[in-house]
Amino acid sequence: MTRVVLVNAWHDDNKGDSAITTGVLRLVEQSRPDADVTVVGLTEGAGPTAIGSRHVARAHPEARILPMPVPTELRGKRTATPLFDVPIWLARLTPSAAMMAAGRPLAGFASLFDDADLVVGVGGSNLYSDASVHPLVSMARLFTLTAGLRTAQMMSIPTVLLGHTLGPFPRARRRTAAMARRMLSSASATVVRDPASLDVATHLGLRRAELAPDMAYAIEPAVSERVSAIVDSLPASPRRTAVIALRAHPSLGADADKRVRDELVTAAQMLRDRGLIDHVLVVAHTLGPTDIEDDRPISRALTEALRRAGVSAQYVDDDLGPEELAALYGAAGAMIAVRLHAAVLALLSGTPTFAIGYFSTKSAGVMASAGLADCVADFTDVTAEAVVSALSPRMTDPTARSRLAAISHNHRTELTRRAADWLQPPPTDPTSEHHRTRQTGDAHDART
Repeated sequence: MTRVVLVNAWHDDNKGDSAITTGVLRLVEQSRPDADVTVVGLTEGAGPTAIGSRHVARAHPEARILPMPVPTELRGKRTATPLFDVPIWLARLTPSAAMMAAGRPLAGFASLFDDADLVVGVGGSNLYSDASVHPLVSMARLFTLTAGLRTAQMMSIPTVLLGHTLGPFPRARRRTAAMARRMLSSASATVVRDPASLDVATHLGLRRAELAPDMAYAIEPAVSERVSAIVDSLPASPRRTAVIALRAHPSLGADADKRVRDELVTAAQMLRDRGLIDHVLVVAHTLGPTDIEDDRPISRALTEALRRAGVSAQYVDDDLGPEELAALYGAAGAMIAVRLHAAVLALLSGTPTFAIGYFSTKSAGVMASAGLADCVADFTDVTAEAVVSALSPRMTDPTARSRLAAISHNHRTELTRRAADWLQPPPTDPTSEHHRTRQTGDAHDART
């Protein structure tokens, strides 16, 4: 039996990261049906990990889901206080950093990897250095995300990075880039989802860097009773409804958020006045787990602004899994998404979509791969006119949905085909000592 360990699975409150983890698990199960799978989250403690993996656990009940064995910044909280929580985190992280600096595998990860044949780094936009964050904090965050992968490499276990956006690594953060190079350079494959990340991978010297569709394309929409209830509650036909998935910008502030919100209100008015929609469904796509990731406050504000402007609007913050969200978005006439994976999940069913990027090049790259290079703009300069002029021809073209759905289907087929190579561990030396047999009843058998 092949034993596969996934690391860096973020939280199910963040539906995009949940979609990535679910997509990777689906690919593992398809390409390695004999695999015994363990998922290691980025949350400390069994209780918080169970909450943070509820959708993944329901969709993949055979996978073991375990907490993060390295100290984390948040310690299960929604936000970290710089003068209190960050020093505690750095102090708790120091022994692990010292062990790694001495060339020794981290004990917590090493025990999880004892009998692993392959370690997979779950993708997303997490391997970067944020110029707005203190360099020490930025390096500590990168360390926690790469420590498990580096430990596996020290134990001669093949590692694969699946579905990442890499960077940015600003010129002023050369040390952080050097850390990424050192911690990730032994990966047996690096799979990224946008061309700019391919350039970063080359700059970092990562092996077998290649471009592939976002891992969320591997999932399929699933209509549940909760999805049906939301669709039935719409005062207009789903195809006459536009969905908006908005988030607050992580660093630009309230004025930038209000500008984008106002542009989206104008865009909704224009779509209605052109006879393309009758209703707007505002979905709080991500519910946390941190305050900056919680879309509910800005989504409520957008709903109120739409109603004040005379646009029929409805607000939803149901805790749907990624497959359910894909079904909900797939029923709509159009999607306007600041959340990238709201765009991807809508495109699974061919829903015409406009994406608004807010960090890195991930939105532009993913939309270009979907044949929608002109349906993306940046948070700083997006306008209502740009949104409407890009969406209108897709919404009125009777063949647009089928073409977009076909592209998504091709992405799913490509991921399934290539995963057989990515997730096939190379032959190992039968005398190797790093694969010790797991004993029944140890920590690996504790399920959440």
